[in-house]
Amino acid sequence: MTEPVSPPSPTARVAIGTHSGVRVSEHFGYATRFEIWEVAPTGSRLLETRLNKPACRSATHQPGTRVGDEGHADELMEASVASVSDCRAVVVAKIGECALTRLDHLGILAFETEDPVDQTVRELAQFPGLFERHVA
Repeated sequence: MTEPVSPPSPTARVAIGTHSGVRVSEHFGYATRFEIWEVAPTGSRLLETRLNKPACRSATHQPGTRVGDEGHADELMEASVASVSDCRAVVVAKIGECALTRLDHLGILAFETEDPVDQTVRELAQFPGLFERHVA
């Protein structure tokens, strides 16, 4: 008689905005990097670090910007959202309405905290909503 096979532990990819890798520290619009974690109730692991070109540091947010330059910031915001589009959630220190709306449209959860990354990952692993199927 064979042993029953337990279903595999659910996993989810999570993008964490962190400058140092120690604390969640980046505002989504200013994030220069995201750590991509595979989070599971049975354990989590860092998969990669993705560099990002922040939308809020673009020319449109600098003094003396000409009217009509807003498109560049929109392109950078779209690129930031696309860089985490394979994730189920994003965790950052702060997130603006523009980014939040774009992530929500893709079915990506967004969380704000300034907690340590390891604590954040542990807490997310215990959040059942992270592993629920989502429809974008």
